[in-house]
Amino acid sequence: MLMLPATLVVMAALLVLAVSLGNVGRQFQAASEAQAGDLRVIGDAASLSGDIGLIQKRMATALEGAQAGTLDELQLYRMHTAIVNDLDAIRRRVEALATTELVLDANHNSARRLIQEFADYQRFVIMATDVLAVNPAVASEFLDMAQQHYREFSIFVSRVETLLADRSQDRNAAQSSALETVHRQVLWIGIGVLVLLLGLIFAVAQRASRRMLDIADALSSLSQEGSLTIPLPRIETMHRESRGEFGRIAGTLLTFRDAIERQRQAEEEAFQLAFYDPLTRLPNRRLLKERLHHALQVCERQQARAAVLVLDLDDFKRVNDTRGHGIGDRLLNEVVQRLQQVMREGDTLARLGGDEFAVLLEALPGEDHPAATQAEAVAHGLAQALRMPVTLDGQAHHVTASIGIALFDHRFHEGPDTPLRQAEAAMYQAKKDGRNTTRFFDPGIQAQLEARLALESELRLSVERGQLRLFYQLQMDERDRCIGVEGLIRWLHPDRGLVSPAQFIPLAEETGLIVPIGQWVLQTACLQLRTWAEHPAKADLCIAVNVSARQFRDPDFVAVVRGTLMQTGADPRRLKLELTESTVLEDVEATVETMRELRALGVHFSLDDFGTGYSSLQYLKRLPLDQLKIEQSFVRDIITDPDDAVIVQTIIAMSHALGIEVIAEGVETREQQMALHQQGCLAYQGYLFSKPLPIEALEQKLAALTPRETA
Repeated sequence: MLMLPATLVVMAALLVLAVSLGNVGRQFQAASEAQAGDLRVIGDAASLSGDIGLIQKRMATALEGAQAGTLDELQLYRMHTAIVNDLDAIRRRVEALATTELVLDANHNSARRLIQEFADYQRFVIMATDVLAVNPAVASEFLDMAQQHYREFSIFVSRVETLLADRSQDRNAAQSSALETVHRQVLWIGIGVLVLLLGLIFAVAQRASRRMLDIADALSSLSQEGSLTIPLPRIETMHRESRGEFGRIAGTLLTFRDAIERQRQAEEEAFQLAFYDPLTRLPNRRLLKERLHHALQVCERQQARAAVLVLDLDDFKRVNDTRGHGIGDRLLNEVVQRLQQVMREGDTLARLGGDEFAVLLEALPGEDHPAATQAEAVAHGLAQALRMPVTLDGQAHHVTASIGIALFDHRFHEGPDTPLRQAEAAMYQAKKDGRNTTRFFDPGIQAQLEARLALESELRLSVERGQLRLFYQLQMDERDRCIGVEGLIRWLHPDRGLVSPAQFIPLAEETGLIVPIGQWVLQTACLQLRTWAEHPAKADLCIAVNVSARQFRDPDFVAVVRGTLMQTGADPRRLKLELTESTVLEDVEATVETMRELRALGVHFSLDDFGTGYSSLQYLKRLPLDQLKIEQSFVRDIITDPDDAVIVQTIIAMSHALGIEVIAEGVETREQQMALHQQGCLAYQGYLFSKPLPIEALEQKLAALTPRETA
């Protein structure tokens, strides 16, 4: 008897639930349709901006042709006719766009202003094309006025995009509220039905409760922000297996789910249109500006710098003109793939439009020169990525790019637009300078980089042009007798004069030029040894030359030394190679092997600047060293600084214990020499005896020494 009232109660509850779900479903359906309409409007607006941008490029081409005289009046007239026709077609689309509800809301019921701005833009463009053949200067002024009206027109289009985002948020809030209300209703109805049915038939009540909870869970899932797809497997099963009210409710929920998915898909498409390029899926100019703003904040927090690079493909228009836009689009995507392969993690690659891209580099060093160097390295990597030709449909396309770089940090108060404009200006300068090159906006940084590149270029030619010189500094024993010299490289530049090693040796190390320069030093020293071997007074003199870590690690280093000795005929026992502590400790096993191979030839070794690194006695015992050279910073204050005196005494004692000779460099006074002599150091080098001398001055110095001094 209680089944009928219970059935009526359940049916009433289900009816209320079905009506509520139907209302919410219709609301979502209407919202989805409205969102689709907004998407069409924003698509039309974006298409208008693109078409007007194409007219801008055609006008720029016509103006450039008129100014350069490469286009005659007939060609200009044809371009005028085509532009006028295209503007008429766009005008009709603008008028249609202005009558839509979205545009009316975006312009605050002033759609006439949108039409008027475009009409003014059209009028000035037509006026510019009318006088283009007669007076390009006036035409340029008309184009500037047209550009002003085009910016006003773009502002209205931006309002449409902003309104679309606001509408989407409002709809989401309303729909979430409606879902929460229905959710609460369903929970109360489910609880009531559960209590009633438990008193009648437990099994029926349990089944109904389970289904109602499934519906409640489904509604909860629908009301939450989530992905584009909403899986509801239990509701789908209910829809397949149930034929009564639960089946209809499940069907309504699934319809409701489909409407939400379509709406979210539309919102995602609107977001992609607003912030991403549809062809390459890269961030567009709008999203790049937001990330530029964020980069400024990061710079302030981390006291770092950032950079924006603008990259424009050279002569890309020719690809579109000769092979069509389809091939051009494929080429752009291939360019994007190559650029992404060399991008640093965390940096942004964006497409600004057409064949123009931008790269945002964050977390650069706070100093100008290191930041500029890293930015230049990235630009070089981007250019190298485009070096290989791109083959499309059997035809190879060679792609180059002009790149502009602008550095900025938190002190940049002009906003995110200014670094982008500066990078674009630098890019245009790169195009003016011959294309396929890179330019910095900052004239100071650009000048520094150009000076460094010029120095590197000149250094590469210094060997073959005979600009390098080997100077020599005397090495004396405790009786002031010359026992050898150290070869010190100098660069005699025809314009710069004598360039300090501190200026070009680090650059040579960085670029790898130290290897050929080191080979030249080695050969020059060996030739000098061969020359001295013919003079009995100099035959016993040794020449020490510095060997860089990069040169020493070269796989062919032993073969180069062997070949140089054989070619010059120099006595290997008179050749001494000076290595730094960092060089020998980088890979001790490989160092020992290389040194033993050279020792087998008769070459000797000296450990340069000893005391400044982290050598241990264990390592020194393994190295086949002949000499330790005490670093000049310890020698300089040996008289006045007790700590330096103790360090020098320790080095000398350790050398004697290992059976290794010791020599002190930087000896400038007799007092320093005497202090070293008292502690057991019997070889010296420094300005006390001579400064580094060219070979001619060295020969005179050696000739002036008494026989006792050259013995």
